[in-house]
Amino acid sequence: MLEICRSISFTFRCRSSCPARRDQDRATLDVLGVVFGPEKRPFGESRDTVKLALNTSELVQRKNVQYDSAFTLTPGEYHLKFVVRENETGRLGSFETDLVIPDFKSIAVKMSSVVLAGQLRPSNKKKSDNPMVRDGSEVIPSVTHVFSAGQHLYFYYEVYDPGRSNGAVRVLTSVSFFRGKTKAYETPAISSDQLNAPERRAAVFQLDVPLTQLKPGFYTCQVNVIDDAAGQFRFPRLALLVR
Repeated sequence: MLEICRSISFTFRCRSSCPARRDQDRATLDVLGVVFGPEKRPFGESRDTVKLALNTSELVQRKNVQYDSAFTLTPGEYHLKFVVRENETGRLGSFETDLVIPDFKSIAVKMSSVVLAGQLRPSNKKKSDNPMVRDGSEVIPSVTHVFSAGQHLYFYYEVYDPGRSNGAVRVLTSVSFFRGKTKAYETPAISSDQLNAPERRAAVFQLDVPLTQLKPGFYTCQVNVIDDAAGQFRFPRLALLVR
């Protein structure tokens, strides 16, 4: 059975509930995540303590704290639950969602989820199991899919085991933006003729779209993926807001 490493990311906001403290003080968050399979049987667990930066009371009023964790799961249906405890006040928060890991044997174009991001940050990790880390930078997924007009919008996705013609792969892709039924913008098509993530047998795509190309408003994004060698295609869609 094919195993898939899926990076699961979520964002939680710490309210300014801590008493005022001096800059040298620190706060921590305890994070527990569990993936449940059928009959509520645990399939994976993640435990971590997140140390917040100095001047914590100011930090949490201005920013979210984003935490990333990963599980390796076989195809099937799962339930994910995370619990977060803020150690200064003892307050708790939780997040739950259902997950479906597809069986790629029945899918013509084997494609990952499409990750949207509004920022990249430098990474000094030379090797990482996190697919979001590549070529010295890390993609920071957007949970809300809300972006500002001055930002760059990054798309990240992978195509696994594409077809071959005369021993070569050829995958073409672009992204179309729709307002209602009207196409507002489409990126130039790009192609890949190699598996640039050979450890996952994947062709990786990372597209950079300056949002100055789009007027503020709601959009439906259609990711166009054509496996030219196999004569197959997929057109996943997702929504976003430019403000």
